[in-house]
Amino acid sequence: MANTYEALLKAEKEHKIRQEENRVLDSKSKSKAGKPVSLQIPFSLEEEYYRMKQRLVIALPKANKKALLFSCCSRGEGATSILLGFAITIAKGNERVLLVDSNFRNPALHDCMGIEKRKGFVEMILGECTLQEAMKTTRVNNLKVITAGIQHSNPFSLLETANMDTLITQMKAEADWILFDSSPINLYSESVALASKMDGIIMVVRAEKTRWEVAQAAKKQIEDSRGKVLGVILNRRKMYIPGWAYRLL
Repeated sequence: MANTYEALLKAEKEHKIRQEENRVLDSKSKSKAGKPVSLQIPFSLEEEYYRMKQRLVIALPKANKKALLFSCCSRGEGATSILLGFAITIAKGNERVLLVDSNFRNPALHDCMGIEKRKGFVEMILGECTLQEAMKTTRVNNLKVITAGIQHSNPFSLLETANMDTLITQMKAEADWILFDSSPINLYSESVALASKMDGIIMVVRAEKTRWEVAQAAKKQIEDSRGKVLGVILNRRKMYIPGWAYRLL
């Protein structure tokens, strides 16, 4: 899709970001180990996530089941927060969602959802557990999570040798949306290794932090690996713009 997405935080009349919205999308906020984050999504943000979903459906008309990779250029840009908000919103719309934590360097989904980390994606790739054993239920109906699993010494080789096409096909039999959280593109190779296996990639960049050249370099890496960048979400933009703004990256 030619256009990029900018996920814009709604503001109050004074054009200030609402505190509750800032908490939901604040990439700095981290849950304590074992303590789940709040799963309440402000209505104004739900609207933006629904618009995002509509654009993705239009961009992938032939994909009834969609496998998407959410990633960022560098640390602290909020990809996991955006991923969670999007997943919760569409799960509440009675669509089956499967979150997969492929961020082996800094996994967070198990803490965010308050579930056990072990028996996750790593164990599934190594054949130590099945997909059914790896999928964990959450507090949100229609939303399941595959955690990162045990720590692995060489995550890139793990993904390179795995039959990811088969694993993703199996996941698509279990959910309508398979959403992967991954490590920063410019820092590690895992996102690039997964890119060509996905129906599309969503990049998250943080306003007033991510330089244009850095975002372009990340986009080029994905495209060089035959990945399809569907759009870019501009996170934590501190101004009010009615609706979504679209432009080429």
